Amino acid sequence: MNIFRVFLESSLAAQIIMVILVVFSIWSWAVFFRKLYELGVVNRRSKSFLMSYQFHKHIKEMENLGHLLTDNPYGKILKSGIEEFKTLKSAGNPEFLQLAENIKLAMERTKAKEIETIESGLPVLGTIVTASPFLGLLGTVWGIMESFLQIRARGSAHITVVAPGISDALITTVYGLLVAIPALIFNNLLRSRIIKLDTQLDNFISEVFARLKRGLVESE
Repeated sequence: MNIFRVFLESSLAAQIIMVILVVFSIWSWAVFFRKLYELGVVNRRSKSFLMSYQFHKHIKEMENLGHLLTDNPYGKILKSGIEEFKTLKSAGNPEFLQLAENIKLAMERTKAKEIETIESGLPVLGTIVTASPFLGLLGTVWGIMESFLQIRARGSAHITVVAPGISDALITTVYGLLVAIPALIFNNLLRSRIIKLDTQLDNFISEVFARLKRGLVESE
């Protein structure tokens, strides 16, 4: 089947729907490869951070991780926790231990911002997954409607009368599914990786919080 020939022989309405679906397809592939690249960078920098972090047991040492505190989600979370830790200590509040939970809240806020940044673009992918089959369905309904209009106009239900409309109906459905299925796979794949990262960051926050809280107790 020559899809270009089918496209050229379709009605204007079917061509518009197919053009929109082709744009959606290119858009979804672009989002997928961009997010895949970004997650790869985050993963590589996070591994580099964690390799260094495991050899820095004290808070003072962790402060000196340099760029590793700013170029990945783990580092940014640790930095926000240390900053809140230092704020509590410098405030001179005798009850600062009761405010230790603020450290965890600061790290969780940073994590939420990082996840939001990583997830950018996924709503577009989700919209393409949802909208593409409906656009294909619109083409299907339009094609069938065209067929019935031709039958009424010509007074005949011969195959040569209904075939163009039926062809439009089927080809737009195929286009819609060809766009929606890969986009659905991309969306699920990316979301599963982000959910895994989110869980790992939660575990990291718990570990860092325990360390920083211990630091507050020791400095009391």
